[in-house]
Amino acid sequence: MSNLGKAELRAALLQRRRQRDGEAIAAQSAALLAHLLRHPLWQQARGIAAFVGVRGEPDTWGLLAATLAERKRLWLPRMVGRPAQIAFVPVADLRELAPAGFGLLEPPLSVGSAALATPTAAAGIDLVLVPGLGFGRDGARLGFGKGHYDRALAPVRDLSAPLRVGVCLDGDLNPVEGEVPCEPLDVPMHWIATPDGLHCCRP
Repeated sequence: MSNLGKAELRAALLQRRRQRDGEAIAAQSAALLAHLLRHPLWQQARGIAAFVGVRGEPDTWGLLAATLAERKRLWLPRMVGRPAQIAFVPVADLRELAPAGFGLLEPPLSVGSAALATPTAAAGIDLVLVPGLGFGRDGARLGFGKGHYDRALAPVRDLSAPLRVGVCLDGDLNPVEGEVPCEPLDVPMHWIATPDGLHCCRP
């Protein structure tokens, strides 16, 4: 495995993501979803902060729908402020989501909405599902380079709750393109969910 710099590794993983076809993404996403829904991590969670998979990411729509159908609380991210940062917004109906920049779907930020800058156990969130371009089995995560998730999760970096679960498709865990580094400001995952199952990153 080569030791690419972050920028080079990010470019290589983005290129691989662009080459995935829709059928492969759908099939892998379905397998990933089945593993997650059967796992105690999801079954025991009362509240989940997740994301809407777009642009070659795992399709999370079924998971979001199942979360609401099971009467679990759901938070989804949207970008707010200048400079832009993530806010996690409570969602009760997926029909509320609206198109945003870069092909994203975001929840509305209504007056009085209990948006969170950081998903915490104190807010009732037990599980945070985190997207990424690549992950290491040690929990290292490579994002798009903006640092939005690392900043949002920094306050709970050293806590065991909520559990942070990286979500990825085949080949994105320990990618052959290079080792995923974990630098001091990076927030590692506790688990990684893949189409093959869930992998614990902690000793």
